[in-house]
Amino acid sequence: MARVTCVDISEFQQGINFNKMKNDGIKAVIIRAGYGRETSQKDNMFESHFRNAKNANLKIGVYWYSYADSVNDAEKEAKACLECIKNKSLDMPIYYDLEDSSQLHLGKTKITEIAERFCETIKKSNYRAGVYANLNWFNNYLDYDKLKKKYSIWLAQYNSVNELSCDIWQNSSTGRVSGYGKNIDTNIIFNENVFENVKIEKPTLTYRVFADGRWYDEVKGLSNIAGRKKQAISGVAVKVSAGKLCYRVHLLNGDWLPWVSGYDIKDDINGYAGIKGKVIDAIQVEFSGVDDYKATYRARKQGKNKFMPYQHNTEHDTEQDGYAGLLGTKIDGLQITLT
Repeated sequence: MARVTCVDISEFQQGINFNKMKNDGIKAVIIRAGYGRETSQKDNMFESHFRNAKNANLKIGVYWYSYADSVNDAEKEAKACLECIKNKSLDMPIYYDLEDSSQLHLGKTKITEIAERFCETIKKSNYRAGVYANLNWFNNYLDYDKLKKKYSIWLAQYNSVNELSCDIWQNSSTGRVSGYGKNIDTNIIFNENVFENVKIEKPTLTYRVFADGRWYDEVKGLSNIAGRKKQAISGVAVKVSAGKLCYRVHLLNGDWLPWVSGYDIKDDINGYAGIKGKVIDAIQVEFSGVDDYKATYRARKQGKNKFMPYQHNTEHDTEQDGYAGLLGTKIDGLQITLT
């Protein structure tokens, strides 16, 4: 069996000598930050555990215990977690602890949605996210395959082997390590990528539009709106500091123009999307290559001072059209970012 190199702890484990623990071969500790949706439910030992583990130069991750019974509750739990860790620098993801029996009646689809909402909210603050659950939960109450594609997996299974692929395997609740005289949860880390810098730097997305016979100033993310009220847009240029990005536009009463990936307002082939003098009514943006960030963008109807809903990459479902805009309606403003 692989070697135990990680423990997880909460306020129920006190009097830990983290230096002795490290000398015994433990390299990482996952600390409970709290539970539920209120910051008042912060773990009483989180600050001291964090400080002492940091002083011992141990790698640190955190977890948050869930009681959520809706996706809105999950978002509240994520925000409470982020407030309790107060933007601390972490070495591992933030894990969502799903094991409470009060949630079982919600069913697999809903509990999976709850996990996704928590993790996506965590990621918006530039942390990586993960899901913790036991084998029964991953098999019967969570869409394991769906979650594994997007988040780190921490499996609890007290067995001689792990029966699901995971980044971290919690193999015992009765482990013994130096520095703590009682039973403790022990873990085996299979994927060293969990130690990658968790505070992912979001790439910078920059864009500008052509309207009223000129290129308007560049806009970065959601710092402003690209475009001017009542001035129909006929060209768009978009770039990103890291990752892969492509985009295209749809001409009013026309067709979709070819995809472009460059950013050069003098290059009408691959430097921007559009044809000067031809009004556009929709745009598609696709981003990939950095964590799970997606292009998130929206368009404003000309003269209406009203933005249409945000779109995410070119996703198309009951809530996503796959593009921003409304075919047959001119647009005069754009906002584009990564989420």
